Amino acid sequence: MLLFLLPAISLGQKYAYYDFPTERECDSLRKVLPSVTNDTQRMVIYHTMGLHYADSKRDSGLYFLNGQMSIARKFGLKLWEIDALDGSGYMLWRVGNYPAALQEFLLGIKMAEDPETYKSTWGIERFTANKDPRTARRIFLAELHLDLAALYNAANYTDKEFAELSVAERVAKENNDYAGMSQIYEELGAYYLNRHQTDTALKYLQTSLVYSGKSGWIIFEGDCLNNIGNAWMIKGNYAAAKINILRSIRESTQHNFTAPLTHSYLSLAELFIKQNKIDSSLYYAQKARALTIVTNDLSDAVTADNTLSMVFKLRNNIDSAYRYQSLALLAKDSLNNAEKAKQFQNIGFTEQLRVQQSEEEKRAVQNKIRAWAMLAGLAVVLLIAIILYRNNRQKQKTNTILEKTLANLKATQTQLIQSEKMASLGELTAGIAHEIQNPLNFVNNFSEVNREMLEELKAESEKPKAERDEQLEIELINNLIENERKIQHHGKRAGGIVKGMLEHSRSQSGQKEPTDINALAEEFMRLSYHGLRAKDKTFNAELITQFDPDLPKIAVIQQDMGRVMLNLFNNAFYAVNQKMKIAGPDYKPEVWVTTSTENERLIVKVEDNGIGIPDAIKEKIMQPFFTTKPTGEGTGLGLSLTYDMVVKGQEGTIQVNSVEGEGSEFIIQLPLN
Repeated sequence: MLLFLLPAISLGQKYAYYDFPTERECDSLRKVLPSVTNDTQRMVIYHTMGLHYADSKRDSGLYFLNGQMSIARKFGLKLWEIDALDGSGYMLWRVGNYPAALQEFLLGIKMAEDPETYKSTWGIERFTANKDPRTARRIFLAELHLDLAALYNAANYTDKEFAELSVAERVAKENNDYAGMSQIYEELGAYYLNRHQTDTALKYLQTSLVYSGKSGWIIFEGDCLNNIGNAWMIKGNYAAAKINILRSIRESTQHNFTAPLTHSYLSLAELFIKQNKIDSSLYYAQKARALTIVTNDLSDAVTADNTLSMVFKLRNNIDSAYRYQSLALLAKDSLNNAEKAKQFQNIGFTEQLRVQQSEEEKRAVQNKIRAWAMLAGLAVVLLIAIILYRNNRQKQKTNTILEKTLANLKATQTQLIQSEKMASLGELTAGIAHEIQNPLNFVNNFSEVNREMLEELKAESEKPKAERDEQLEIELINNLIENERKIQHHGKRAGGIVKGMLEHSRSQSGQKEPTDINALAEEFMRLSYHGLRAKDKTFNAELITQFDPDLPKIAVIQQDMGRVMLNLFNNAFYAVNQKMKIAGPDYKPEVWVTTSTENERLIVKVEDNGIGIPDAIKEKIMQPFFTTKPTGEGTGLGLSLTYDMVVKGQEGTIQVNSVEGEGSEFIIQLPLN
């Protein structure tokens, strides 16, 4: 067995940090991996295979890098952990998961700046020739700032991109890191190329090639040559552009670098469009699109689909042009949806939010102290009123004092109830922002498509009657009508969300009206979930709905019933989130909602597998101001208001079943008539 394993282990150990093994060598490593029992040897193999799949099968690459990270953390090998964070951040960025990529890069930078990293020396020769952990740390620090700059570029944060490139250049120069400087100057060249400053871009790109030759590290030469070709293309020198792009294709093909090869195919397709060589452009655009399927790179997929759409337009193949344009829009929407952008911003401001949260917690404690002081003051006033009544026997004076005290108590109660309602409105805001963005995206996308079809229809109508394609005109008109219906549908959907939010913010009770409880429960379950996700990006739970499809509509006060649903779902998600913090990795948070009818009653059940409710406090949970949440996280009015709305407002009942440590179930029963 040892003789069998030695070649594979030595194969895994022979690769330096920037070496890329062949597919055949990776197959050998994969076969023997289950038999390797030494953890550090397994980590080296994980590292090697993660590098191999960096620009092809990125799901596999992430799997192997996660294995490397797990072992590195187990043994405190911080340099290996930083390496895994950088690699996984790169792959997550390339597949379009910007928030997760940003999180990996920021954690890697924080570790690389930590002096404790110096103590991690095992296998240091893999990352630097002089076996100095400080050198390896700074190599990683420059690499992480460079990758973070590229991520900011993809997310259109160009000011942050340039700032990160400047930091990376400074660190690499201090370390005489030729390989890092080659990457940084290639990225700076791309930065200026995007701004059409071609002379500056060419200067940085040529410098990148010089440092690449000094370091002997050629992974970025393909992209560098391709960008040089793009610069000449912008300057109008198509011959020079073609020479450099073809050199890029040869370099990337020779070393099996899939991502740079994709970029070169796309550049060549664009060049052939400019030269009116449509068939050649189609050939290379299709080759590029085939490679995006291998790399799972959404950004390159958007460019490839847009290029194919343009080529088919030039070939007068409208159906294919429309199809690829639609695919590009879908990929772009997936890459840059509002939720990802929001998460991306939130991660970048984590430290600021932490400080703000600390201040808010302090204010919450102070407000609670003031509230208790106010209640204590009211109690004292009431006590004085009773003493005056008993001592002076002045009925009229005592009644006046009691009426005034009662009025103050009612006013305070009204304010507290309204505050709870507005607090629930605030919890809905994040979920509503997520919900309203989807229909708005549809409206924007269909409007853009309609504009292009109208231009096409206009062009067709201006042709001589003998050359006009009436069938095409009819198809375009029908498509316009259908798209307008969709725009109207999604516009009404957005309006409905806004209307629901306004209704929820009303302080009055409202009127009873026939309501679809299934739709109401599903809407508030989703809004509550996204509200908690906006506060805690790490939170995830499975939402399970078991709705009776034949459930009749019943007359309820919609805004009150919505608050009831919101309170129950908020408590359920809070319970599973708390359990997730203390349970093992096998715990799977789940929240169920079920509807049914029985004995002329409509039944709604909200169940979770969270922390449950201790028997000692089950009788207290419906009491006003009673809460199990930490100070500042709850007012203790949620379930109290829920009980009042169900029992008093809807003439129903609410029942609680719970086992501590296993979960809770709230059962609402409402009359059908």
